[in-house]
Amino acid sequence: MTDSSFRSALVSKDRQTCQQIITSTLSDISLIRILNDLLYCSIFVQQNSIINEHPVCTINSIKNLIGDDRENPSEALLNFSIDYLCEFKFRKNDQLQLDKVMRDGVGLTGFLGDLEDACQNGEWSEVQVLASKIFMASDQSRGVMDALAELGLQDSDRNANFIFHLFRAYQFQEVKEDNWAFTKCILEWMDGVPLPDPHDKTDSIPSQIFDSMLKSGNLTLLSSVSRLWDGDYVRIRGYRRELSHWCSQVLASELSTKSNQNHWILKKDKRKFISAAEKIIRSEKSQSEKAKALVILEAVRALTKTVSQTQLEYLGGRLDQSIL
Repeated sequence: MTDSSFRSALVSKDRQTCQQIITSTLSDISLIRILNDLLYCSIFVQQNSIINEHPVCTINSIKNLIGDDRENPSEALLNFSIDYLCEFKFRKNDQLQLDKVMRDGVGLTGFLGDLEDACQNGEWSEVQVLASKIFMASDQSRGVMDALAELGLQDSDRNANFIFHLFRAYQFQEVKEDNWAFTKCILEWMDGVPLPDPHDKTDSIPSQIFDSMLKSGNLTLLSSVSRLWDGDYVRIRGYRRELSHWCSQVLASELSTKSNQNHWILKKDKRKFISAAEKIIRSEKSQSEKAKALVILEAVRALTKTVSQTQLEYLGGRLDQSIL
């Protein structure tokens, strides 16, 4: 990891120093650096210390929530991010995998087709080797990460939310020397988890299932799938192929959702989602429950930007059901 006083303190789990830096240096520029360090550390969390959602989903959600009022960033949310990340173990020595490839010689280059086949066949040791070789041969580009994301979306239920937040965390600063860390993160997330076969493209798109999902579906997935669908990615055709299949499989449930015409999300207040997030972290929920609730809250925040007044009223009702 690149050295910075905040990042170093976070990796060493020195909460006091991290909090002192936040309290003393929250200018607009330093806020960006701190958020980037939080995002960067979140992708270094060891996979075996993750129980449910990947921490990058929570930290990127917090980054988006804080962005509603960058002039007065929420110290409560930043401090929660520190405490939350300090619960995990961090990966070390990612570079060793690349160093081994260099010693063995990049001339033994793999191809993306070989990597895709190895993933489909569950040959995860081979996946790690091929990913390293292709990464080095491609001038350390993000191509391997993008290819793995397309494979991951074959299981959109598990991976779409993670992939969306990983991409957004990367795009926050988009530094080439960080490419391997992000690639390694998606490798670790996918490692050992069987993939379904690739799916054929269907005619289904997120807008067609929007209303039914809004009333009874998974709001986090709806938000991530919709934003991935509208994203500007090199492999967007492949992403949309898999996401269209996911959309075609969505079934409406019998969950009864009532609209709420007086819900706080209808208010014109730029800090309303920040206030709701701070209320979540002050609650008696466990850290993991708070983290999940913050991801749901950010997903709803994103959905509110494109919905009608009637849909907004239903979103308020769904939000209460989802995070209470």
